[in-house]
Amino acid sequence: MGFLKGLFGGADGIRKAMSDSYHRHVILATEGRIPPPVTPDSPHIIDLYGALGTRYRARFRPISEVALWTELAPFLSMNEADAVEALAEYMVYKEMPDEARVEWLKDRVNVSLQTSDDDARKAAAAHGLMNKVAWSLLLDPTTISVIRKSVDKLEHE
Repeated sequence: MGFLKGLFGGADGIRKAMSDSYHRHVILATEGRIPPPVTPDSPHIIDLYGALGTRYRARFRPISEVALWTELAPFLSMNEADAVEALAEYMVYKEMPDEARVEWLKDRVNVSLQTSDDDARKAAAAHGLMNKVAWSLLLDPTTISVIRKSVDKLEHE
């Protein structure tokens, strides 16, 4: 029943399904049932990846690993609580835009990308911007400038 509510339960159903999926991935990682990340990144990042990937699979929408990481770019630099909530709201934004808290989401995405000190994540955001992922429509000019500067910095290193 919970699965169907997450698919068809409106905006609140999407939010709950995403949060529940994230927390299931946390449990699986804690129990050692998900392989540890191959990078020193927090298991939290793998749990975000798992929650987003699960949402796409549940909706029968295949997506590549690269596309998943690109879509996660702005959420990876947020603190854990904000990232889970913002990722859930992002899926509401994609699936039911009239029900999304767009200004709240826009603020979280822009602040995250503007304040991140990880140029590689900003490069992933540049990839998302170039490929016009849904969150790219939320970026303000300052954030776009920050992303471009990070890409320039990476190109000159």
